[in-house]
Amino acid sequence: MSITMDQDDEKQPRVLPADTAFDELRQQVDAAVSIEPISLNASLTIFLNSLARLPHASIGQRRAIYQAIQAGQESGLARIGADEATVDFRYRQLRMIIRYLELDIRAGVDVQSDGYRSTELEREHQRLETSYATRVAQQKSRAAREARLVAGEMAESFTPSEAAQCESLGTRLNFIHAKQQLRPLERGASWPTTLGPLVSYLLHVIHNESRVALLWAFLGPAVLLGLISAPYFLTGVRYILGMDVATFSLLGAITWIMFRQIIFRSSTNYVGSRVLIHLGVITPLQYALSYALIYLGIFLAVYLVLLSVGAYLNLVTLPAQWMKVLFYVLMMALGATSMGILFGSIASFWPYFLRFSAVIERFLQVFSSVFLVSEQLPEEYRKYFLWSPFAHGMQLLRSAYFDNYVSEDASLSYFLIALTLLVAISLLAERLARSNVQPM
Repeated sequence: MSITMDQDDEKQPRVLPADTAFDELRQQVDAAVSIEPISLNASLTIFLNSLARLPHASIGQRRAIYQAIQAGQESGLARIGADEATVDFRYRQLRMIIRYLELDIRAGVDVQSDGYRSTELEREHQRLETSYATRVAQQKSRAAREARLVAGEMAESFTPSEAAQCESLGTRLNFIHAKQQLRPLERGASWPTTLGPLVSYLLHVIHNESRVALLWAFLGPAVLLGLISAPYFLTGVRYILGMDVATFSLLGAITWIMFRQIIFRSSTNYVGSRVLIHLGVITPLQYALSYALIYLGIFLAVYLVLLSVGAYLNLVTLPAQWMKVLFYVLMMALGATSMGILFGSIASFWPYFLRFSAVIERFLQVFSSVFLVSEQLPEEYRKYFLWSPFAHGMQLLRSAYFDNYVSEDASLSYFLIALTLLVAISLLAERLARSNVQPM
């Protein structure tokens, strides 16, 4: 793309009337635009020749010349039907020349002298050409891939490793479908046939994301155990209402860490299930329940390992009533799952709500008999702790665990009624929020 000038114009700059000059310049640039790539020197010549016609042009006149060249280039590119990449490249090239040329003019550089060149301009233009070539290559590759896809030849573009991975994925999906034994689509699949493969898939996700996270499931209770036990040991207390401090603290630590993990995981994944709910048989509720089941299973294993090792080392005592202890642990997990679904439902309307979930959990931790039981407090202060149903649950759990402790304040009926209401409220909130969780 270049503007040819006659011999008289080259010898002596010709000052044109403003409107005529700009229209002529626009037309010349338009006519010279072609689909072929244009060099930096050819583009720079257009600007220098145009500026030579107004030797003492003001900033406003130079701006008008630049605008005329840009308008001519845009109309020329539209005329030849240039693609988006070419239009973008020409526009960036033009603006780059204007920027560096104007900087040199204002710095007093004689841009009309023979051999004028801008090192910075050449360096930046080389980068622009490299990025343009990369973009063109990507477009060609994408077009070729789409053509192969249309022609049914996509499989031939896979590398051997990619083909092996796809074959393995297909085998596993077929295995999952065979285990599910899906019913006809209009009736949907049952919950057990959906939750089983979903839990298996999420276990793989958790394992591949972070192996340290599973290790922390064992180390986390030990840290909280130390925080709970430290004040008692520092004050010389070894037993609390007939309960040894180590077992008392370990029971509170494991139960509450399980509680908080289920809340956080189920709530965040309720609103984060936007990919898998493309599958018709999976709902956000099932996704949240799957995470709750996973972390319940993890912490049941934590209970078993830590209590067994502690009893073997004679550091903790074993439960007096195993089945009652398991029942209260499951009820606490049910309460955590309900709160997680409730938080997730609220977050589907107000995404920033989950930022406050940790604050709410810490508040509940203080009033849920994790660090102490209500019988340790004066009578007049107990009511400030016993409003929380989880305080009742934790004290009932300790009553079932220890022979020497029977809670005077904990109420089984209050705990179960509050838990039933919490489950009902969470399911109602989930039903109202279900339509807000859209597939990704």
